[in-house]
Amino acid sequence: MSQRKFTVLGTASQVPTRDRNHNGYFLKWDSEGFLFDPGEGTQRQLTSAGISCSKITKIFITHFHGDHCLGLPGVLQRLSLDKVKHKVKIFYPASGQKFLNNLKNASIYRNNIEIEENPIDKGGEIFSNSKIVITAKKLSHSAESFGYRIEEKSYFSMDSVKISKGGI
Repeated sequence: MSQRKFTVLGTASQVPTRDRNHNGYFLKWDSEGFLFDPGEGTQRQLTSAGISCSKITKIFITHFHGDHCLGLPGVLQRLSLDKVKHKVKIFYPASGQKFLNNLKNASIYRNNIEIEENPIDKGGEIFSNSKIVITAKKLSHSAESFGYRIEEKSYFSMDSVKISKGGI
């Protein structure tokens, strides 16, 4: 049985409020854990939501404005502290490579995890396995931005010959 749960970690944009943190979203999709736009405070928000950082398998950054990415250093350092065994894939606009490098190396820590960088420079399929397909689409924004779509692959097929014989 499929397990899906979407958790909003923050929606406050550039300025957090007492009740709303910077951007951040976590999607539990079966055995995958997708983290979108980890703004400042994401690590704390995950903890408050009862979500272990070790559940993160893929990180998606739509663009490199601070409210969408400044939580990344803390998340990566936490994954390293926890010595997460699985590879963590990061998807992000290729034009922001220098920002990703800066965020990954924002302070001193021992990197104990395997990170796979997946820079995106155009829309289309960016990941696929036997269960899902993830595509990116370029968005209109003041910084190069991509939106992400996760689709479940079909688990059944129809035999058109049998269907037509059945009068359908």
